[in-house]
Formats: sequence, C-alpha cells, structure tokens
Amino acid sequence: MKIAFVNPNLAHDYDVDTPFEAPLPGSESAQVYLALALAARGHAVAMYTGTTRPGPRRGIAQERWTGSLPGTYDAIFLTSAADHVAPLRAAHGDTPIWAWQHNVFVPGTEEETALKALSHPRDRIVCVSGWHKANYVAYGVDRDRIDVLRNAIGPRFETLYRPGESVMAHKKSRAAFTSVPYKGLKQALAFFKTLRAKRPELVLDVFSSFDFYPPNNLFRHQTSWMLLATEAKTSPGVVYHGNVPQARLAEAMKTALLLFYPNVASETSSIAVMEAMAAGCVVITTALGALPETVGEHGILAPVVGSNIDPDAYVNAACAIAEAFVANNPALDARLRKQVDWVTANYRWDIRAAECEALIKG
Repeated sequence: MKIAFVNPNLAHDYDVDTPFEAPLPGSESAQVYLALALAARGHAVAMYTGTTRPGPRRGIAQERWTGSLPGTYDAIFLTSAADHVAPLRAAHGDTPIWAWQHNVFVPGTEEETALKALSHPRDRIVCVSGWHKANYVAYGVDRDRIDVLRNAIGPRFETLYRPGESVMAHKKSRAAFTSVPYKGLKQALAFFKTLRAKRPELVLDVFSSFDFYPPNNLFRHQTSWMLLATEAKTSPGVVYHGNVPQARLAEAMKTALLLFYPNVASETSSIAVMEAMAAGCVVITTALGALPETVGEHGILAPVVGSNIDPDAYVNAACAIAEAFVANNPALDARLRKQVDWVTANYRWDIRAAECEALIKG
C-alpha cells in the first residue's frame, strides 16, 4: 500500500532521522516510528513535514509539505491537523483520511469545527487511547468515526534489558521527570523537596523543556516557564538536563529508580510513562486522563482531589520505593522485571504498524 503521513506545520523542521539525532516531541516521534514500522512491513510510505532536508531516507520518501499531496495514496494520516481533511478530501476522492489526534478535545476551536464537519464515509479520526476516544465523544464527536491506535515506545527502549536480566542491578537512587513542563514540573520540584528531606540520597534528574517544540509554539516564550527552568537549575538535589536525544535519555532512565511525575494534565496516552516503564522505573503519577489505562497494574497512581494532588500520598509512595531499593528488596526487582517484560511485549511500533494496516484494510 501507499501511505502518506502529513504534518503541515512548516515551522517544525523534522524528518525521519530527527528522533535518532535530537529530541523530538511525542506526536512527531510517533509519526516517524509508525511510518518506519509500516515501511518495514513492505509498504510505500511518504512523510510530508516542515523538513528542510527532503529526499529518501531510511526507506521513507521524505518531502517538505507544500499544501498538497502529489500522486495517489491508499491512506493518508494527518498529525493534529483536522482542518486539512476537507481540502485533501476534495483532491483525493475516496482515499481514507485519518485525523490523527494527540491532545484532549478543546471546544470552541477551528479543530472542533473540522472534526464535527467530517462527512465523507472515509473521513476518520484516530485517538491514542480508550479514554481519549471517550473524551472526544463526550464533546459530541461521532464515536463511529473514531478509531483507537495506541502509542508505543521508541526503538531504543525496546532492548535496554536482556531476557531475565536483573533490572534493579542497574538502578541508582535517582528519580526522573521526563515530560513537558506544564504537565507537572512545578509539582515535581515542590514534592521532591519534601521527599529529599526524608531520603537525602535521592537525586532528581529533570529532562524537560519546551525547546524541542517549533519556534511558533507559545509555551516556549512564557515567563512562568523561564522561572520554572531557573528553579529546576538551582534546587538542591536537582540536576537539570533539558531535552536530550532518545539514546541518551534511554541510558539515563535505565539507571533511574523512579519516574517522578505528579501529572496535573489529562493525558491522552503518555509515551514518557511508557518509556519509563520500559526502562524499569517505578512510575509514580496520578490517575488523570488515560494514565490508569497506560500503566495498567504496574504504576502507582496518587489520588487527585479536584485539581490538587495529595502531596503526602505522593511523597510517601516515593519514599517507600526508595526504602525498598536501599534494602535491596527482591520483590521490587521481580516487580520491575515483570513490568519491563509487559511493556516491551505490548508497547512496540511493529505491533502498532500491524494494527494500522488492519485499520486501512478495514
């Protein structure tokens, strides 16, 4: 089959090589990894983005988006660009077109208008979790137009451990925050201060920034983010790294004991959580959005009342894991080994490619 992936944001200069060379946000990374996995299954895949280095690469036809797709395709996937479905539909007849969504539904936007205006039988929406689909349906999007295709871990996270290898043998008394700042970095810094008073051996590594977003992203220029970054760089026991390439992040997460993620946003999936689980981290987060669905039985979900996380419950959970680690508790190693095996068996892009192929054929 011929399959096209489109991200029409020309301000975002990336291509199929980017996630192997530099930090890249989750939705764009997902686009690249799924395209590569489909190409590995023998499909002719083209990717249209804001790239400034077009040309075939890694088996993908990589081009800069010009406003239209040349030729014909068996399927078209639009990354967070539902407003482009209508013009592509006009140009591509009965080709199935999926608006591949990644964020929660935002009412009162052009995106809402576009999603609710889909009318052709082959106009479709892709959500990334069951919770994500339910969120869209709750705002009046036609559930019969929504398919669910879950996210997965980056390829480097698939092979961090050999079968049966001890996970805890690689761990240190380190916690990590790896998501974008607005999803809980402020809370992570505050909670870690309390935790470190109880467990002074712990260090918090912060792999977080808005710098990997395109220049036209509003988050990059907010004063509140600048102040938070300064706090992360100066807080005792906190090491600020910013965004780092996948290979470096994977190796760092292999040594981290905790994913310290007091999330305050409704996650639609969370690749950051999936990859931390694959790295053998105990995920301590909240039950917001799709996070319970993502972690399954493997994470610790602190209660949230209204919009407030219970700080004592969160810190005490992290403290208990730190104590078990120092005591070299064999149950903790068994728990982490089971988690790694489960994630790497279920959250891979080759699995998602087979599911995507079935969607297209269906």
